[in-house]
Amino acid sequence: MPENNNPQQPPNTGEQASAPAPQYTPGHVPITEEFDRAKWTLPPIVPVVIAAAVVAVIIAVVAFTNRQQPVMSGSITKVVSADQQGNTMVAVQVKVNNVVDRQLWVKNIDLDLETGDGKKFTDHAAPSGDEATYMKAFPVLQQASADPLHEELKIPPRTGYTGVAIFSYPVDQKAFDARKSLTMRIQLYDQPTLVLKNP
Repeated sequence: MPENNNPQQPPNTGEQASAPAPQYTPGHVPITEEFDRAKWTLPPIVPVVIAAAVVAVIIAVVAFTNRQQPVMSGSITKVVSADQQGNTMVAVQVKVNNVVDRQLWVKNIDLDLETGDGKKFTDHAAPSGDEATYMKAFPVLQQASADPLHEELKIPPRTGYTGVAIFSYPVDQKAFDARKSLTMRIQLYDQPTLVLKNP
């Protein structure tokens, strides 16, 4: 029987001793120890898709129920213009309706003009105190005569109002008559702006 001449090597007993599990410090863990079982630790895809669909439906319902409802309707009922030595005075008569159960309060009134050559102009409504003066100076504007449509106008709940506002543009009568569009914007306090169009 051969002798074991290496005192450092334990005698061969025919059985391999099991090696102890390696010990790692927290800063030296092999990366394979962290990521070798990713497919088992991720959540199943079906529940994730169902949860995302439920969240999307909830968001859509909340957005639909909380959207701003129209509080006023209306239309431009008459547009009359008068030449002013190359400029044009415009009287716009409108009919507006408060369709909610609370008072509405006009903040601002603008009129956008787009001429036939694509130029755009915006004017703010003349003060209501000046309307009588303009009507007298340009009698043709009286064809659109009505109560003044002006800032700070209060429209009671569930009522209609017919009013006129006067504007001025640095275009001649011919260019105004050949316009592409005329758009009035009636801005309300704490409510959506009412937009009225006249071709």
